[in-house]
Amino acid sequence: MRFIFTSDDVGGTQNEQAVEWFEAVIEWLDGRGIPGTFFWVPKPSGKPSDESTLWLNPILRAKAKGHDFQLHGLTHHCLEFGVPHESIRRHAPRLFEPYDADPEKWREEHSLEEQRRKFEEGAAIYERAFGEAPMIFRSPCLAMCPNAYQAMHDTGIRYSSSRSVNPAATGYMMSRKPELEPWQPDYDGLPFLEPPGVTEIPCLEDLVIGGIEEEDYGLALRLFQRDLTHYIDALGPDGVGVFASHYNRIGKQMDRIPRLYEELFDWLAAEHDVTEWVTFKTELT
Repeated sequence: MRFIFTSDDVGGTQNEQAVEWFEAVIEWLDGRGIPGTFFWVPKPSGKPSDESTLWLNPILRAKAKGHDFQLHGLTHHCLEFGVPHESIRRHAPRLFEPYDADPEKWREEHSLEEQRRKFEEGAAIYERAFGEAPMIFRSPCLAMCPNAYQAMHDTGIRYSSSRSVNPAATGYMMSRKPELEPWQPDYDGLPFLEPPGVTEIPCLEDLVIGGIEEEDYGLALRLFQRDLTHYIDALGPDGVGVFASHYNRIGKQMDRIPRLYEELFDWLAAEHDVTEWVTFKTELT
C-alpha cells in the first residue's frame, strides 16, 4: 500500500527560523527515504513567493531531491476559499468568527469571479516559480466552497486535498473535550468527485498541529493508530493514503514529533504493509 506524506504552509512565514525548520524536515525525510509533498503559499503578506530570496533556493534544492511542491491557497487566509468543515466549530470556533461577523463580505469573497481571480493568480505565481502548472490544491484551514471547486476546474486544476477524515481527533488532542474522543469521521477517506469534476482526496488530519508534550506522546500515537486503521480499512489494499502534517510544527519539536512519526510509520509498515511513500506528483502523473 502507498502513502503520501504531505506538509502544509511552506513559504508562508517570512523568517530564517522557518526556513531552518523546513530544511531540518527535508533532512529528516531524506534520512527515512520518504519524499514529501509540501503545500506552498504563493502570495503571503501580499508578495509573490517566486520573488522570495529567502525561500525559493531551499525549495528548489528540495525539489531537485525528489520532493514535491503544490498549491496552498493564495495569501493563506483561512476563509479565502470557503469555510472549514462545520464540525471544526466544536474545537476551533475562532476560525469561523470573521465569517460570522460579516457573512456578506465573505459571500462576495467566495463568488465565482473572486475565486477564479485567486486561482489564476496563484497558479501563475506557481508556474513562474516551478516552470510547470500545479496538479493539486489544498486550501488553508481545509476551507472550501462550491465556487472554489468550479474555479479550480476552470483553471485546469482537477485534484484537491482539502478535506480531512476525522477532525474530531485533532479537536480532542487540542481541547480534551470528551465528546470528541470517539471515532466520528466526516469522510470515510475514499476520494470523491466535487462538481464540476474535481477529485477530492481526503487526508488523515494532523493530530499534533498544536504540538505535544511528552506525556501526550502515547495518546497521540494511539489516536493516530486508531484513525489510520479505520482510514486504511476504507481505502482497501489498492488505495493511496494521505498523511497531513505541518513542517513548522515538526521543526519546533524535532526532538519529539519525528520520533512519534517514525514509530507510527514503522507500525504502518508492520501492521498494514505501508512500505511505499510517494508524492502527489508521481501518483497523479
